[in-house]
Amino acid sequence: MRENPQNIADDLVEQHGIANAQILVRDTIMAALASGDNYSLSIWREVRSLLLARQHSAENAG
Repeated sequence: MRENPQNIADDLVEQHGIANAQILVRDTIMAALASGDNYSLSIWREVRSLLLARQHSAENAG
């Protein structure tokens, strides 16, 4: 089963808020880099991109 970056991003924001979600994603990306897990790395980079887009959207709306 493939992971859905949008669902992951939504769940992280719901559980931790946008700022903490970004920290968790950064740490997870670093772990994937260290372990050489390219599949997870690609998923988590997409999650990071979605979180950044969400943050920019919120900043521009407010």
